[in-house]
Amino acid sequence: MPSPRLSAAADAMPLSIFARLYEKLAGFTGDVITLQIGDTHMGPPSASRLERLGYDTATNRDIYHYGPAHGWHPLVERLAAKVTAQNGIAVGPGGVQIAAGATHALWCAMGAVCDPGDEILLLAPHWPLIRGIALSRNLVPIETPFLAGVRNGDDARAILQAKVTPRTRAIYVCTPNNPDGAVLREAELRAIAELAERHDLWILSDEVYEDYVYTGEHRSIAALPGIADRTITVFSFSKGYAQAGLRVGYAAGPAAAIGAMRKMVNHTVYNVPHALQRAALAAIDGGAEFLGAARARYQAARDHALARVHAPCAVPEGSTYLFLDLRQWSGGGDCQPVLERFAEAGVLLAPGVAFGSQFAGYARLCFTAVDEARLEEGIARLNRVLAAG
Repeated sequence: MPSPRLSAAADAMPLSIFARLYEKLAGFTGDVITLQIGDTHMGPPSASRLERLGYDTATNRDIYHYGPAHGWHPLVERLAAKVTAQNGIAVGPGGVQIAAGATHALWCAMGAVCDPGDEILLLAPHWPLIRGIALSRNLVPIETPFLAGVRNGDDARAILQAKVTPRTRAIYVCTPNNPDGAVLREAELRAIAELAERHDLWILSDEVYEDYVYTGEHRSIAALPGIADRTITVFSFSKGYAQAGLRVGYAAGPAAAIGAMRKMVNHTVYNVPHALQRAALAAIDGGAEFLGAARARYQAARDHALARVHAPCAVPEGSTYLFLDLRQWSGGGDCQPVLERFAEAGVLLAPGVAFGSQFAGYARLCFTAVDEARLEEGIARLNRVLAAG
């Protein structure tokens, strides 16, 4: 007898964007160079490494017990102070929520402010998982190509206004952006904020790459006058402090929205493990030197990758990616066959279509995922495939 049907949300969510590339990779027997995942080859700040924290179960017994859903209090207080001082978003501890990574925080944020059937504008190119998160919430994601038009002289407000309907409930924005590294300027942030005010929309601001800006300056949209009460800003220790495997992220916003998120956290993970939150606190308290060193090393890797790769690419102002334009090798269409040839050569990139349907001819390369020598080898392999046509 067949099983009952699956949910509409499960059917709508996309499969892994790497499935076909892994199939092509199966025939490669050498060193696989993985440039598709947004990670770093660097270890986290030394003071935050689990082996250095020296947990004493006699004095730190709470690491084995359930904790408060909002987060471990010392970390919550520290992050409230950080968000207020560094991001210009005045919040107290009641305006911060710890989550199991920024992915979980964004899922909870959507659940807190959107209802099934609501539309959410995704400023594209966008982080690929955000579309699946929206679909899992039975929302309608609306791709909204934004920055390329704005920086070519198009009116930002008109671009956004054209996508708004009576069902629009929220806008998702990522700055510094994943995948193209764009850092939104104040005028661009103001255009988004004004549209949100005009149509009474929520803003979900993904700022996980705030610590890695090479050109310009990172600004939090919630710091604009009158915008904090309609904005949930999401941050992560994964990117800033090389702690992706620990899964600690957080959100800051108005108390009512954060309170609603707290219920979502409570009914999904209950609480993020105390031991991992302690590592996060150690990172933010002792990680300034790490951030400076990582930023310099990442910028050098960006500049080297830009100089070496033989495919067009805008200069990323922040984050850890090159968004390569491969349309001249794909006949202007989907570059999946090109990516499969890369995989056959032992290099993986992320397909551009995952970042928005208009970007099927692009691919994302993470220049921090491997060390400098392997990055050089990976780019050399890519160039050989491109030279072959």
